[in-house]
Amino acid sequence: MPRTTATPRPPATAEIHVARRLAALRAESGLTLRALAERTGLSDAYLNRVERQKTPINIANLEKVAVAFGVALASFFESGADQEPLVVTRAGEGKKVRFRGRQGFHTEMLADAKKGKLMEPILVDLASAKTTVPLQSHQGQEFNYVVEGRCVFHFDRQRIELAAGDAVYFDATVPHVCRAIGKGPARILAVVASANYPLHGDISVLLDDA
Repeated sequence: MPRTTATPRPPATAEIHVARRLAALRAESGLTLRALAERTGLSDAYLNRVERQKTPINIANLEKVAVAFGVALASFFESGADQEPLVVTRAGEGKKVRFRGRQGFHTEMLADAKKGKLMEPILVDLASAKTTVPLQSHQGQEFNYVVEGRCVFHFDRQRIELAAGDAVYFDATVPHVCRAIGKGPARILAVVASANYPLHGDISVLLDDA
């Protein structure tokens, strides 16, 4: 009898989302398949097949990929509409929240609509705090740029006065906080970044809606 060849199964919708997300993350990060293979412990040939939608990936391996890129596992299953490569936030139109709890700072999130972010940029009104905000640490790194006014940056036991135009970049695992000086306006642009995705994507750990 003549040998028949099985028709390849078309990839499921979820597999397509995962493959496209994997390719997009590699493009954003500049990682080669070999470099990603070294980070995950998976073979570059296997990752190539997954990315080309030739083979599915199980949850255990997908979790390794998510950790390697520092993104949430759920981000691989979001729709294409949630994966927009560009998000524009018009002046004053960012999501308004409280930063560091309900007694903390008024904050405007500048890229809330972007999913799977590697950075979380926020505009913080330091003068709006209802109480003295304590020092706090979190995973990752942070960049603060003083947009307006004057403030004191507390970094563990260090106390550094900053004015408009000044900036600090620091290890966010060290307890820190910025506090306004005087009664005038004081605002900073804070950008949080983390390889382990503990904050951006779930920044609610530091935020309470106003």
